[in-house]
Amino acid sequence: MRYLTLNINPNARIDIDNSIWGTETIRYNNETVSERYSTFGSVHTFEKEENGETAKYEIRISLKFLRIGFDIFRNNQAILLN
Repeated sequence: MRYLTLNINPNARIDIDNSIWGTETIRYNNETVSERYSTFGSVHTFEKEENGETAKYEIRISLKFLRIGFDIFRNNQAILLN
């Protein structure tokens, strides 16, 4: 099930999916960059080359009261806090 699609810029997109078995999958431009099993959320990290520089991403998925929360950081700068 797709939880979130975030267009970072015209050339980059992050998708967050979760299976019914609890597997969280993070995709960057349709490439799987992280996959973890989780019951209450987890932290995913990965690096991608963007405009000749390495971008470091951290995605925190958490179970909040009656909803799923997402915090996404690029090079330690928040790009989505939910």
